[in-house]
Amino acid sequence: MRALLYIVAQCAGAISGAGLAKAFQKSFYNRYGGGANTVSDGYNKGTALGAEIIGTFVLVYTVFSATDPKRNARDSHVPVSTPSLTFFIVQFNLLFFLFLLTYFTLKL
Repeated sequence: MRALLYIVAQCAGAISGAGLAKAFQKSFYNRYGGGANTVSDGYNKGTALGAEIIGTFVLVYTVFSATDPKRNARDSHVPVSTPSLTFFIVQFNLLFFLFLLTYFTLKL
């Protein structure tokens, strides 16, 4: 039940964000197709899907490994991440994979 509510909240946020973008930047919204990405020439949808899967895996793995309550510094040579380090790692992953997706597979 909790997962279903999370999915509904994510979809509602996406719809609200798209509505705000269209309301405040209508010319840009129409010029760029509403912000929808398409696969560039020379790549197929499988490549784009693979890049999305890898990026999502790295992001989820980073968050879960940094917030695992059973993990402690004794179990690993790397100490338990602090919240600021976790935030930095997540932001780096998002920006890095956004760059990869934009540069190699997608056109905006």
